[in-house]
Amino acid sequence: MKLGSAYLASALAASTVMIAPASAQNTDWSKRVTQSATGGHVMGNPLAKHKLTEYMSYTCSHCAAFEKDSHSPLTTGFINKGHVSFEVRNLILNPIDLTAAMLARCGGRTKFFGNHRALLLQQPAWLKKFQSTSPEVMKTLNDGTVPQRMKKISKATGLDLLMKARGFTAAKIDACLSDQAEQDKILAMTKYGTETLKLSGTPSFTIADKPLANVHSWTALQPKLAALPQ
Repeated sequence: MKLGSAYLASALAASTVMIAPASAQNTDWSKRVTQSATGGHVMGNPLAKHKLTEYMSYTCSHCAAFEKDSHSPLTTGFINKGHVSFEVRNLILNPIDLTAAMLARCGGRTKFFGNHRALLLQQPAWLKKFQSTSPEVMKTLNDGTVPQRMKKISKATGLDLLMKARGFTAAKIDACLSDQAEQDKILAMTKYGTETLKLSGTPSFTIADKPLANVHSWTALQPKLAALPQ
C-alpha cells in the first residue's frame, strides 16, 4: 500500500526498553518478546545474528496477507532457530491505522504479537464495518483531540469490541488510546521509515536496518532469509 502525504504529528524520541536475553539452550524463541530502542516489538533471540524488521500498516491488505502467509514458516524456519529475530514497526498511513497501532500496544510487550495477529486476521471485518459507518457519524470523526478521534474510530470500526474479546476493559482501551508516549513511539518509527530509510509502501522490510528492494511479501522475503548464514 502506498503512503499518504502526511503524518498526524511530529514524533518525539522513544526511550529504550531492553530485556535480558535467555541463556538456556533449546529456547522457544517465538515466545521471547523484547522492545527495541525505537519502540518496535521484537520476537526471537535478542542476540540473533540477523535482525529482520517489518514496517507495516494495519489498514494495508498486503500486510494482512504477509501475516497469514509468513506466520508459521517464519517462526519455525527462522525465528526458532535463533539466528533471525523479527521486529514489527509501524509505518502509519491514516488515522484508522494509528488507532489500530495504539490498540496493538495495549497490555505491553507480552500481549503485542497476539493483538497484532488478531488485528490483521480480522482486518477485512473491521474495515468493512468502518466503510458502512453512517454519514452522520463520519462527520464527527474529525472533532476533538487526537485521543477523542481515535476513540470514535475504535467504535466505528468495532476495534473496541475486538479488544474487549481479547480481555481488555473499556477503561483500559481508552487509556491505551490516550497514551501520548506510545503515540510518540509509533510516529517516530513512521518518521524514521519514511525520512531516513526512504520507504515508500507497506509492508517493507529491512535486514540490519538495510531496506530490501522490491520485497513486499512472504514469497519475496523467504529466499532472502534462506540465504542468510546460520
